[in-house]
Amino acid sequence: MKRIVDIYRKEQRGLVLWTYIVSLGGDGSHPSLEDFKQEALRLAVIDKRGSLANLDAYVHLEIIK
Repeated sequence: MKRIVDIYRKEQRGLVLWTYIVSLGGDGSHPSLEDFKQEALRLAVIDKRGSLANLDAYVHLEIIK
């Protein structure tokens, strides 16, 4: 299952820094929205978009096929 996740700074919620398409659940599991959020934040930190303390994420509800 794939979902779009927007990354932004906590103090600038209206400004999207980056957008990820996160794919989870390929192993038959049923990931929650929180799982998608945490994976996108993990990728953002790896990509040096900021620290976990400064970043937040919004998971779009629609599923991408």
